[in-house]
Amino acid sequence: MKALLPILLLTCVSLTAVFAKGGPPINDVCPVDGKAARVIYRIFEEKGPVIFCCATCLDTYRKNPNRFTVKPKAEK
Repeated sequence: MKALLPILLLTCVSLTAVFAKGGPPINDVCPVDGKAARVIYRIFEEKGPVIFCCATCLDTYRKNPNRFTVKPKAEK
């Protein structure tokens, strides 16, 4: 039981570091087709994480990122 606690703690810390990478996404609309974007489809750019609505749009963006304009989230 004592050996399990450090392993569990290390796992939690590692997962936190993975999900914290890049901060919040800079957009909320898919830059490829304009639908609502989902966090699970993301790519990390210099400005921050860019999110997409689906894997197809993510792949399309990766092939030619200069073709699309990423619109930042509206200020609330």
